[in-house]
Amino acid sequence: MPPAQTIGEGVVWRVSNNEDNHGRLLPTWKEVRVTNVFGFKKRPVVGSKVTIIPLDVDLEPFELRIIKLSKRKECDDPSLSSWWEVDLEPIKDRKIFEIAATPNRSVDYPFDVAAVYPAVSFAKQIDKTHLKKEMLPRRVSISTVKAAIDLTNNGRPDALIVEHCCEDSKRSAECNYTCGKTFKKIRGVWKLIDTSSPC
Repeated sequence: MPPAQTIGEGVVWRVSNNEDNHGRLLPTWKEVRVTNVFGFKKRPVVGSKVTIIPLDVDLEPFELRIIKLSKRKECDDPSLSSWWEVDLEPIKDRKIFEIAATPNRSVDYPFDVAAVYPAVSFAKQIDKTHLKKEMLPRRVSISTVKAAIDLTNNGRPDALIVEHCCEDSKRSAECNYTCGKTFKKIRGVWKLIDTSSPC
């Protein structure tokens, strides 16, 4: 398996200066970026590439270069652990400028992405309909899987991003607060490598 040290997530952000008479953004996008990228616990290298995997849309994974880093503290609390905020180069692919947003999403934040660092050119999302309970870590429900990522090109998940209600780890919808877990298969065993919760 490639030595992917970071399995993160983010969102596509499309920027427009144009609005209609009701204040709604018009899809004349001047810039498209991947933003709110979380998961970088170790310092990445500026100039290196990250594989971006579009989630639940008909787009191929692609790579973006890291152009800037900022060190942050969890919940801006100096006593908590540090992480790295990464700024990625803008997206140029016209398909992402034009693609419709996934259901219940605004046009300027059309879909989420997974991020793999260092880049793994053949990494891809596994359709959730192809997941089976035995492919997942114990006590992880298929309904809570936000992204199942194949890092070995064998059609099976090697990394999972899980999103669930903080008060119920088996439920992923209609939550007061959403929590997350990231798992990676290491030497054939699922390991919890990251968690997230509201500050």
